Amino acid sequence: MRATLGDVRVVVLLGCLAILNVPPDAISPAAPDVIFHNGVVLTMETSRPRAEAVAILRDRITAVGDDEDVVPLASRTTRLIDLRGRTVMPGFIDSHAHWIGDGEMVGYLPEQAIDAALRRGWTSINEQFVDDERLSRLRALDREGALRLRVNAYLPVNYEDDKFGGWYLGLEPRRSYSPHLRLAGIKLFLDHDWGTTFHWDQAELNRYVLVAHRNGWQVSAHAVSAEAHDQYLTAVAEALTAHPNADARHRVEHVVQLRDDQLARMRSLGLVASIQPGLPGDSLREIGFPELVARGETRWIARWRDLVDSGVRTIGSTDMPWLVLVLGGHATALPHGSPLEAVHQAVTRQSYLGRAPEDWQLAQRLTVEQALRLFTIDAAHGTFEEDVKGSLAPGKYADLVVLSDNPLSADLLAVEVLATVVGGRIEHCAERVKDANMCS
Repeated sequence: MRATLGDVRVVVLLGCLAILNVPPDAISPAAPDVIFHNGVVLTMETSRPRAEAVAILRDRITAVGDDEDVVPLASRTTRLIDLRGRTVMPGFIDSHAHWIGDGEMVGYLPEQAIDAALRRGWTSINEQFVDDERLSRLRALDREGALRLRVNAYLPVNYEDDKFGGWYLGLEPRRSYSPHLRLAGIKLFLDHDWGTTFHWDQAELNRYVLVAHRNGWQVSAHAVSAEAHDQYLTAVAEALTAHPNADARHRVEHVVQLRDDQLARMRSLGLVASIQPGLPGDSLREIGFPELVARGETRWIARWRDLVDSGVRTIGSTDMPWLVLVLGGHATALPHGSPLEAVHQAVTRQSYLGRAPEDWQLAQRLTVEQALRLFTIDAAHGTFEEDVKGSLAPGKYADLVVLSDNPLSADLLAVEVLATVVGGRIEHCAERVKDANMCS
């Protein structure tokens, strides 16, 4: 066989490495920077839900599999992190929150809010009220390197009866300013005070949704009551008729009161249900909530299991800091505001203050597996990012968490986030493992 010039170059290179006693894989660009191994890896990938090891090169995952397949990929410079049986999962995604924008309500300045979110295992958050001033602040944090997690910004077009017009139309939908900051969609508010106050007439709402949809923007709508859902479903249906889009993924935020026919329409329109498992919880005692329930049937309230079982893509969140305000001075204490607490609420339907769930709430419980999807792969779908986050697979961002125990079998509230990794960089490390190989 005749050698090519390329073959000659390879032979010369290997000969030089042999003379210098340097193994060839020590300089291979494919060699991982880090390999987590000897653990329980919950990938959230249906093709391979479990693994033992994850390899990372720069900010991306390069391999997921058994130890015997992944560990040999290491070069002399690869850092091997022995998980010692601990669990690795995709980084959690808080699909509806105000960590940075409203963090001061619980004493968090922006940098403190980011740190608090990372300590809880959030690697991405969807900030659901980012006006022009807040967007400028996020961009400044990003430029300074202080935006240590990933933020999807939703731009408001109204608050209560104040309409802000089409101010967002000068921006580009789904624009990424960096890997840490992205414009996700617009936000509108349909009702307040548990569906006793409404902010739109149908014709005006139809126009707003149509303009956003026609210009390529995902619409995220605050809707609590059945009346608000009727308005929004009508507006979305008209927009889709005027400008068909099989994958618009317009979102309904909260989805507290929902009739059977509305559930079916959500599915047919391809809407995404953005829920907070902490609802209704202690909100059952708030002024206006009993009236909301009285206007329909109890079984219409907080239908988390019905949504998931129906095939409506459902995503989870904390609405931090709003829902934890009931806790007063304990609002910032762990596990409050954490994904593991939210999964616990979805599975048990217990409130922040320990209010026992009623039978109709118990009928809407999710399994742990279903609840974990709300905050990982399905949450990524909610922002059109399932190709880069939400599961552990080669090519995706190296966003992951190391947990003290497997949430599928352990007491969820006792599981500790030992490390939070964003883009291959350890952004949080628990005190008890700081001196271990994991975070050194």
